[in-house]
Amino acid sequence: MIVVISHPADLHAERVLAELRARGREVFLLDLADLPDRASLSIDPAGSGRVTLRHTGGSVDLTRATAVWWRRPQSVVLDAISDPGARGFAYGEWHEAVRGAYQFLTCPWMNPLHADEVASHKALQLAVAPRLGLRVPETLMTSDEAEAREFVARQEARGARAVYKIFAATHQVWRETRLVGPADLAHLASLHLAPVIFQEYVPAVADIRVTLVGDRVFAMSIAGGPEIDFRLGLGRARTAAFDLPEPVVSALQAMLRRFDLAYGAVDLRLTPEGELVFLEINPAGEFLFVEAGAGHPITAAVADWLCDPVPTSSRDPARELADA
Repeated sequence: MIVVISHPADLHAERVLAELRARGREVFLLDLADLPDRASLSIDPAGSGRVTLRHTGGSVDLTRATAVWWRRPQSVVLDAISDPGARGFAYGEWHEAVRGAYQFLTCPWMNPLHADEVASHKALQLAVAPRLGLRVPETLMTSDEAEAREFVARQEARGARAVYKIFAATHQVWRETRLVGPADLAHLASLHLAPVIFQEYVPAVADIRVTLVGDRVFAMSIAGGPEIDFRLGLGRARTAAFDLPEPVVSALQAMLRRFDLAYGAVDLRLTPEGELVFLEINPAGEFLFVEAGAGHPITAAVADWLCDPVPTSSRDPARELADA
């Protein structure tokens, strides 16, 4: 049984689930938002070691999983608890129970929880990338107004510009990458409330999206769209398959291994001089737009991995539990 941790509205999950079903594979979509009203969870740690989810359609032993895809996990829904303190307590209990249950799913994961957590930190990504031979933009992550002003001024002094971006998007808050302008500088006094990522603006002839699935690499160029953030105009951009230079392929595969990931979506910028500059890696980045724009068979590649998974690291705590 292949377990996909996501929700029914996740088109990426549904495409892969459909592909797996077409191959005759047993699959289960684990939607944590079904808890607690539409499902219950039981763990037998010292006995059978089973993790059982009972839901409206029956019950499933999650420890039968042969592969897990950590795709778009949801939160349990505790709207029925009106008292804030009680609701916070219940969330904490569910968090511990669910995370504990995951430790008994000792099959390979795309991606392991510990790896997804570590690899999601942009500061670490930008520290690791140069060690692997990738160029990164000059970057400052700060909540200090003076540091931010000095960074922007340093870019301007050498005839460059600065952009700013958020650390992580949520369902409630999404912000595109923007150039730092006079209006932004006027609001830097409020920076102490939350840190911001400031970066050197990298002029580019194209953005390059690279999707890594195991040892397979799929790259797409995106040109003719917005100058700063291609996500704002993807529909009118020119997209095509892109041949990555071998040193960059090797560096990105090394990054996947360094972070113990089975999947990652990488954003690069291609400069007018032909240099590729690393921006970030998203352990759960979207890929359907790359399939549509470049014809890459990424859905099939994800399904291939889930059908024949490869453990990402001997340091996976779940595998250590299985071997104990």
